Amino acid sequence: MLRFHLRGLFLDRLKNLLKAVRAFMGSSLARRLIFGLFIAQAVVLVFAVHITVPPDEQNNIDFIDYYAHHSVSPFLKHQTPTYSLGDKTREIDYLYHYGMSLVERLLPFSETTEDRILRLFSVVFAVLAFMVLVRILKRLKVSEVIINSSLLVITNLPMVLLLSAAVNNDVLVWLGMSLGLLLILRLATDPLPTDTLWLLALCCLGGLAKRTLLPMCVVFGLSGVVIVWRHRRVLLDRLRSSSRRYYFAAALIVAILGVGLFAQRVGGNIAHYKSVQVTCEQVDGPVACYDFWTNVRARSLAELPPEKPLPMPVFVVRWFSDSFYNIVDIQTQYWKHQVRPARILTPLLATILVVGLGYGALYERKRFTTEAESRYRIYVAGVALMYIGVQLAVNFSTYMHYKVYGIALNGRYIIPSLLPLIGLAGFYWSKLLRRRPNMLILLTVMLIVFTIGGSGLLMMLRNSQLYHS
Repeated sequence: MLRFHLRGLFLDRLKNLLKAVRAFMGSSLARRLIFGLFIAQAVVLVFAVHITVPPDEQNNIDFIDYYAHHSVSPFLKHQTPTYSLGDKTREIDYLYHYGMSLVERLLPFSETTEDRILRLFSVVFAVLAFMVLVRILKRLKVSEVIINSSLLVITNLPMVLLLSAAVNNDVLVWLGMSLGLLLILRLATDPLPTDTLWLLALCCLGGLAKRTLLPMCVVFGLSGVVIVWRHRRVLLDRLRSSSRRYYFAAALIVAILGVGLFAQRVGGNIAHYKSVQVTCEQVDGPVACYDFWTNVRARSLAELPPEKPLPMPVFVVRWFSDSFYNIVDIQTQYWKHQVRPARILTPLLATILVVGLGYGALYERKRFTTEAESRYRIYVAGVALMYIGVQLAVNFSTYMHYKVYGIALNGRYIIPSLLPLIGLAGFYWSKLLRRRPNMLILLTVMLIVFTIGGSGLLMMLRNSQLYHS
């Protein structure tokens, strides 16, 4: 009798505890603490991680330094190819490096201190991306509990933390993807003339910040054209009656600037070189570009014994597996660490994501024609999955060219898609377990504990390789 009484008392206490956890995770205080925890961890890595350890950080620093020491203008008329830079006069993604070079010109500190200050800008860009993500998920009717829980998992993934504390333009892809999705959702639900201009500016400037964003800029542009055409009368009426003229004028100036810069770089490349992305050899010839790192790598790969080509289905499965593992268990370039995350973590996170999205397909099938939010969730998921598909296609093309698996394989390229997909997976799990809310909270707590305790900053700081070149 006493045993049953104690069991009932324990279950009651557990239910009350889970109820309190659910209430806290849905609060604004929880979100502020999550952002605060992320910022604190990222700033620790900004000053703890040796310069050049994060992926491609040295190349980014070299490009920024070149701008800072050679050109106030964003347009380089001539630049001698080097190992790190090759030719940058017709480089597509130069805006981040140019902007950071202007910051560097103003800094009176040592080179190392300046690089760490530039890293702090990545922290800011990451925070902005997560703030926009929160607004997207709210528009998709995702609950505050799921938004905060997803955010806590995302901001403790090792690759997210590392890139948020590095000199890189990958973080701008997170921000660009999130802004594009938010602007499309805003135009679809409440079309405003200023949002059309911001979307135009994003579509033009996004690819100039990081060229991996170009395919999504095309998708956002086409989606925007369709929405603007459908709501053209509403947009015209609001344009005539708008009282926020200064806001519209600012958006118009940025949009015109974006169109001009896009035409100068992308349009100029197509007109003169018949290609969007121009190679070093096209501009300066093979002799000047002989020691550019891509050519050095190509010669090195040519000397390796050829691998037996992987069939495409095998490549796809292996690519997805390695990409997910690389986000949690970073083994890339200058940081091949010894202390590794819990082995179960990546399969667990991947399973939760896939099962959640799989159930989401069934959930949305019944609501697609009757609920607008259902169509918006499908659009967001579709854009995110399309971006992953583009990265897969690019990597497969590179693999078929070099016949060496792993070239340009890096989990960081799919992070922009994972940001909304993790939030959507959480939403679908909440629907799958809607009759068992306590089970949902237990699952959420387990994921958070595994992510923070099994990887994240705790795992990263235990690796001495992080502090050396």
